[in-house]
Amino acid sequence: MFYASVFFCWVALDGQQCLVAQDTNGPYVKEEQCLERLKEMEFTIHSDLPFSRVIAKECLQQKEGNV
Repeated sequence: MFYASVFFCWVALDGQQCLVAQDTNGPYVKEEQCLERLKEMEFTIHSDLPFSRVIAKECLQQKEGNV
């Protein structure tokens, strides 16, 4: 199973703020599904926070029983 997460930052009144967005729709059986979800998440982040910047994104694979 694959889990999607995106690390991004934006400029706020107090300076730069960063966080990791964990996908709540997954997990995904195929890595391709996870990668597509990352694209959707990045689009949503940029739509909601136009001055944001994605620093990193990943599809983390968890073996069955290790969740």
